[in-house]
Amino acid sequence: MDQREEIQIMKQPYDSTYYEKLNRFNLIGNNAYRERQRLQTIERLCLPGPADDFLELGCGSGHYTRWLADGVRKIVGVDFSEAAIEKARSLGMRDNMQYAVADICSLNLFRDHSFDKIIAIDVMEHLSDEQLAGALSEVDRLLRAYGVFVLFTPSRTHWIERLKHRNILLRQTVGHIGVRTEEEYRRIVERQGLKIKEVIRYETCIPLLRMIEGKIKDISLAGKFFVSRLGIAVTPINFSRKGPSRRA
Repeated sequence: MDQREEIQIMKQPYDSTYYEKLNRFNLIGNNAYRERQRLQTIERLCLPGPADDFLELGCGSGHYTRWLADGVRKIVGVDFSEAAIEKARSLGMRDNMQYAVADICSLNLFRDHSFDKIIAIDVMEHLSDEQLAGALSEVDRLLRAYGVFVLFTPSRTHWIERLKHRNILLRQTVGHIGVRTEEEYRRIVERQGLKIKEVIRYETCIPLLRMIEGKIKDISLAGKFFVSRLGIAVTPINFSRKGPSRRA
């Protein structure tokens, strides 16, 4: 199966109905507590500023693209789903916002070193290892000197993800074909000539359980079973080959 066929199969669950439901809150799976974790990841690891040019990979209906728009110079959201981009555009545009239908593993519509910051929120778990490597290769190409790529994703070491992985009591979320451990991300990132600069480890968003997990997730050895989400900042290893920053 070539990459084009693989993408067509991946697109099937991501229709207009999927994007109508995306970002809706519920009690335990996607609540305000989880949303605060996502926003904290962007704010703490990206440090968005008014001179920054941003790219959002897998922007979906544009929730974080719109959230960032007021605080940055320019932001572009890309998604392989035409339904996603149509929905994002329908929810409002601003002068410094753009959307494009594009495969995040092949972003030829952008020149090298076009962005200061790149984000992917709840996206990497939808990619195979091969696709992840392709996306990271594009991240490396598109980042300017001293730029950063920030992702937010489930951690496969968490006890709930372990049950899903083994199909015990719980089923894996539709489309989550690449839920990984922190160690797996480190290996893949390093193979692509990048490095992980910082990691934030988050507890579950489930009420009550999050209070317990929040106290024990940083304990060595046992703690990884209670890390529900990872916020990861990735940077190039070799800044010099990228040339000077746009703001230098």
